[in-house]
Amino acid sequence: MARRKKRSFTVPSTLGPCTGLRKIGEGAMGAVFRGNHSGMGLDVAVKVLNPKLGKQDPVAVKRFVREVRALAALNDPHVIRVFDAGQQGPYTFAIMELIRGQSLDKILLAEPGGRLTPEAAAWYVTKIARGLIPVHASGIIHRDIKPENVMVDTHGGTKIADFGLARSEDGQNLTMADQIVGTPEYMAPELVAQQGVTGQADLYSLGICAYELLAGETPFHTGTLLQIVQAHLREEPAPLRSKNPNVSPELEAAIHKLLAKDPRQRYLTAEEVATAFEPFAQSTPPHKPEPDPEPTDEGQSMVPPIADLYLVKLLVQHRIYPVDTLLDGLVAKRKMPGTPLAKFLVERAGLPLQTAQQAAAAANNQAIGLRNHLGFQILTQSGRLQPNQTQFVNSELRPGQPLDAYLVQRGFLPQAEAEDLKRRVDALLEQGVQRSTQLACQQLGAPVAPLAELEARYTPSQFNQVYRLTLKHVVEQI
Repeated sequence: MARRKKRSFTVPSTLGPCTGLRKIGEGAMGAVFRGNHSGMGLDVAVKVLNPKLGKQDPVAVKRFVREVRALAALNDPHVIRVFDAGQQGPYTFAIMELIRGQSLDKILLAEPGGRLTPEAAAWYVTKIARGLIPVHASGIIHRDIKPENVMVDTHGGTKIADFGLARSEDGQNLTMADQIVGTPEYMAPELVAQQGVTGQADLYSLGICAYELLAGETPFHTGTLLQIVQAHLREEPAPLRSKNPNVSPELEAAIHKLLAKDPRQRYLTAEEVATAFEPFAQSTPPHKPEPDPEPTDEGQSMVPPIADLYLVKLLVQHRIYPVDTLLDGLVAKRKMPGTPLAKFLVERAGLPLQTAQQAAAAANNQAIGLRNHLGFQILTQSGRLQPNQTQFVNSELRPGQPLDAYLVQRGFLPQAEAEDLKRRVDALLEQGVQRSTQLACQQLGAPVAPLAELEARYTPSQFNQVYRLTLKHVVEQI
C-alpha cells in the first residue's frame, strides 16, 4: 500500500508554552521540533501534526490530544516522558522529553559485526521490558517496538520512544495513518492477521529486537513486504545460535519463547520478560553515546545529514557504487526517516556490513570535521578565538569530536554561545544547499525556489529530478 507523502509545513516559533521551535525531524504524519518550555524552563521535543490532517479528520485530532494526555500520566525512567498535548489554531502538538543521545538502531550499526555481546543485548531487553510494564498497565499497546524507537541517552539510560502507532484500551489509533500498523520486520503474527492484539504483541516485537541485537539481522527480512509479514505467520526463525554461537542455550531459549507464534506460548507479561532476561544482563550500561548533531534549519531538513552525503562521496571514491545508484538510494530513503543510509544500503543494496560500518564511521568523522572547520572560521573571523587559541584547540581536538562541545567542556565558550555557534554553522551549510538547489534549477530550466516549495509545486517525479541534482552538487561541494 502506498505510503503517505511527506509534506513540509511551517509552524510559528511559539506553540503553547514552547518557544524557539526548531525542526529536528520529519515524518509522514508531522514533524518534531526542539523548543524551550517557558513554564518548566526545560528544552523539550514538540511533535506537531501536519495541519492538513486536522482538516481531514478533526475528531481523530481531538482523540489524539486526549490519548496523548493519557500517556502523560506515565512517569517511568524507561519510557520517554510525555508532558502534555494541545491545540493552537490549526496546529495539534504533543510536548515530550528531549533525549540527548542516539537510537539503539544507530548504536547497533556502529558495533563490530553489527551485533552486541549477549550481556549488552540482555541489558537492553531487560530495560525495554521494564518500560513496557507501566505502558501495558495503563492499557496502552505500543505496536512498533524496534531499535529505532529505543533511545539511549548520554548516561546510558534506555527509554522507549515514539508512541505514534500506539492504541489505548478503546482500540483507537493514536495516529491517523490507519493503514500503517507497524514495521513489517517486527510485527507480531496476531497483528499481521488483524486478530485480537494485546501487550504480548509488543513482547514478540521485543523478541525480534533481541534476535537482531545478537544476530545482526532480524529473523525475517528478505523478500517483499508481503512475504516478510507472511513469514511471521508461517515460518520459524533460524536458531539464534546458528547466527551467533556466543549466545548461551538458555538465552537462546528465552528469546525463542518471545518469538512463539501463539501468544499463549510467550511470556505472559513484560514483568516476566524482565525477570527472565535480567540474569543474563551486564550490571552497567553498555553505551553512553554522544548525541547526534541536530539539524536546526527548515531548509536543511530537506536534505540528508551531511554524514550521509560524505558516505556517498566515500563509496563513489572507492568505486563501491556509482553516484547515480547512491542518489537513487537517497531519494528512496526519504520514505524511511530516521534510518541511517549505511543501514539502508546494507538491507536494500547488499552492502557488506563491515564495509558499511567502516565507511559510516569515516563519513561521520568527516562531517564533524567540516562542521569544526566552519566553526573555526566563524570564531576566528569574529575574534572570539585568537590564533594561538585556535592552534591549541586544533592540537587537542580528537577526530570525530565536535568543536562546540569541546569548547564548552574546556571553558572557552559558555553553553549559550556554543548553541549560537551551532546555529551559525547550520546557516552556512544551508547556504551551500541553497546554492546547489539554485544550480540544479538553472540546469533543469526550473524556477529557482527552496526545496520545500518545489516539492509542493511539482509531481514526485519532477521534484526528484531537482532533488537528485541538488544532492549531487552538495556532494561535489563537501
